[in-house]
Order: sequence, then C-alpha cells, then structure tokens
Amino acid sequence: MLSGEEHKKRTFFEESREIKIAREVDVAVIGGGPGGVSAAISAARSGAKTVLLERYGHLGGMATGGLVNAIPGLATIDGTQTISGIVQEMIDRVEKRKSAYVVEKLYWGTSYKPLVDLYMESRFSIFFLRKHPDGDLRIIYGALLEPEVLKYELNEMCLEAGVDILLHSWGTRPIMEGNTVKGVFFESKSGRQAILAKVVIDSTGDGDIFYQAGADFEDQIDPNHRHSSLCLSCWIAGVDTGRFKAFRNEHFDQYLSLIDTLRGGKRIPKTSLMPGMAEVIVDIPDGYFFDILPNHDDIVIAQPHIYVHDQTNVEEMTRINLQLTKRHIEDWEFMRKNVPGFESSYVVQTAPQLGTTGGKRVQGEYKVSMEDLYSKTCFDDVIAVFPNVEVVDSLVTHPQLQIPYRSLIPKGIDGLLVACRGFSSTDEVNLYWNLIPHCMCFGQAAGAAAAIAVKEGVGVREVSYGKLKDNLLAQGVILPRSATCVL
Repeated sequence: MLSGEEHKKRTFFEESREIKIAREVDVAVIGGGPGGVSAAISAARSGAKTVLLERYGHLGGMATGGLVNAIPGLATIDGTQTISGIVQEMIDRVEKRKSAYVVEKLYWGTSYKPLVDLYMESRFSIFFLRKHPDGDLRIIYGALLEPEVLKYELNEMCLEAGVDILLHSWGTRPIMEGNTVKGVFFESKSGRQAILAKVVIDSTGDGDIFYQAGADFEDQIDPNHRHSSLCLSCWIAGVDTGRFKAFRNEHFDQYLSLIDTLRGGKRIPKTSLMPGMAEVIVDIPDGYFFDILPNHDDIVIAQPHIYVHDQTNVEEMTRINLQLTKRHIEDWEFMRKNVPGFESSYVVQTAPQLGTTGGKRVQGEYKVSMEDLYSKTCFDDVIAVFPNVEVVDSLVTHPQLQIPYRSLIPKGIDGLLVACRGFSSTDEVNLYWNLIPHCMCFGQAAGAAAAIAVKEGVGVREVSYGKLKDNLLAQGVILPRSATCVL
C-alpha cells in the first residue's frame, strides 16, 4: 500500500472526452456569494444574458450558509453613507419582512448611550461601534439579516432580474483560448458540463477561476489577523439569556474560571479579528454573541476563528471543520451543565459552510494599497467608495477609500473580471475591505462592466468609464460627483 506522501507524488492523466455545452451566455458568474449575486443581478439588469453558478443549494455564501449575517460598515464614523446600491436594496427587502436589525439613520455617527450599551453587552460592538479620536464610541451604520429570509430574497432578486441560476454546480476550471477566458467547466450531479460566455466573472472568493486562467496572484496573509483564519458559526437556541447575562455579570470571576476550564486556560485574543475592532470589544473571553435580530432573544452565537496556513487546502479545511463541529457540541454540553440559562438550550444549527476569510488576491491592472487611503487618492475609474471605520489612526482624517475599476481586471488575462475578496489589493487593504458589503460593491461594478463590454463588443479593459459610472449611479451606487472626490 502506498503512503500518503507517495500518493501525493503520483499523477494521473485524464482521458480527453466530449463535454456537453449546457449554456451559451453573455455573462457567466461563478460563485453565488455576496459578490456573485450582485454581479449577476447587475449584469442581468443591464441587459446581459446571465447565468449564475453556485456550488451549494442556496445563494448568499457566508451571509447565509456561513451564518456570518452582519452587513457592517456602510457609513463613515460621522454617519455619512458611502455604500449603497444592491446592498441597501437587499437590507430593505429583508427588513420589510421584519427579519433584520438595522441601525436607524437617526443614530449614525452618534454616541447614543442605549444603543452603545446594547452593542457592548451583546458583543456586536465589533460590527456597530468604533472609537472616535475624541474618546467617544460612535455608532456605525450596518445591519444584521436573518439568513433564511435572506436566501429567499436573494433568489427573488436574481429571478426578478432574469438571472439563470444553477445551484449545486461547482465551477471548476476556465475554458481558455490563449490568454482569453471563453467560459467555464462545471461539475454537478449531472456530470461535467461547460458554459460558454463572452465575459466570465470570478466570484468564488478564493480565485478558483482566475488562478487556473494563469493570472498572477498573491496569497501572503498576516497570521495575526482575521483573514488568516477559518471559522465555523454555531447558533444555540433556547437560552435564558437574562439568567446567563446576570450570572456572567454578577459572578464574573466564577464565570471566567469556568471558561478557563472549558478552554484549558486559553483566552480568545482581541487581535484575532481586526486591529480597529480591538478598540471596542468587550473583554469577555468566551466568544459568545447575544443575537439582536427580532424574536431571537433566546439565541447565543459562537464564531470561533482558527488560524490556518492555506484556507483552500482540502485537508486543512476538513481538519478545521471536524475540530470546530466537535468543539461546538462539547462547549454547548459544558455550558448546559455548568452555566445558568443554558439548561434547556439546544444547538439549532452549525453553519453548512466553513467560513473562509482570506486567500488569493489577483494581480490586477491596479493594486489598491494603504497609500491610496492616506493620500486620499481620487481615481478616474472609481466604482465604489468604502468608509474607513477600521484604521484607527485615520478614521477622521481619511474617512474613505476609493476603489478603481482596474483592480477588478486581472493582468494579462482577457474576458475575465474579479468580483469578490480576491480583488487586487495588498494584504492590509484586504483585511479591512473584504467583507460582505465590499464584495457586493465589487460584484455590482463587475456585472455592469461585463454587460457594457458585451453590448459594445469590446474587451473588459476597453469599457467606457462614463457609461459604467452612469450605469452604477442609476443602480443607486454612491460615487464622487467630480474629480475632487466629493460624494
């Protein structure tokens, strides 16, 4: 029998075979997470025949299947909204179904104490609060969305736009003609098939398509930061949160002793998320959040992060998935036995998707760096403006970062755009600006650009920025009014 190492060294040449062409479209979007959904909706609304491939049985990616349902950081620390468009539409639709927690506009940029206290107690301070240089904690506009309702609304938004959805379909490899992407192969229960497309959009989050197309990329990640880890969310329901909070507050030393027993003396470091977040996290090392969605008063959430060297290595992914599934059940049993409020609790669900937070970043026509923040760079092809609510030393002096269209275009590869956290950026920029709303902005821009390229019969590099800007503004995207960067 061959050893594991010997197996790794062996290769096998697959026989050539005929592959059925399942679709011929204008735009093929690979990956139905936040970026992919936005790309597909934007392309279809812009008149392109669009297909969206998703490997799971639902859309939304980490926002739904990953149970990472926070949509944070949509406005600056002074309350100026800079992220809108499909993101805002999505929030509005879920809120209409009374299945969202949305920060009221009245409180954006304020230090309204009841809300500050709510976020601190629930630990959602990491999404809704930032420390202003004057010392106050300020409320940042964002939302929490109920994942199951969000799945439904994303389906409806795609179908209403005319997107052709293929679920349970894993885009595996690009179809290449020289340096031009002409479509993708995908695998499903129906076997291997092909989709031909005039433009392909990689929204896999991990660069599954662009790296196989031969695009250069970077994958160095600071091991101390959030996006160097994998996570697996877990929701525990049936918790008497009033009793739990009372015990934790009134018998804090006893509670810490229990947590130390559970964790073997290891505390959750504040730096495990983002440097800016560390300014506002409540110093309780248990890793639990109290859900603040409507009618979720009995739910406690755990989102442990574990560092890995390679988030796309299947053996590492399997190891972490098994480890965290075991941890969630053992932690819940310990809490049910030892902590008041957990006696009648139950594990309602662990995330069907393992949380990948970082990975390959394409080498694009432009790489966004921290210099672009500190120099207040104004781009001629800006497609999104991200509020700076993380970089602690510049929240007020440099409140926004512009993203150029060129950062979505892989160098040396034609017929392909990137609409996910794999956009062309440095590690530090990617840490701060690769969350759900940011990926949706990349997607909305990529979808619009792809549709324009098809309509005009030009490559993605030759898309008229004037037409792209007009399209995005018509879709509700917030962009600078002039070259002075003023919103």
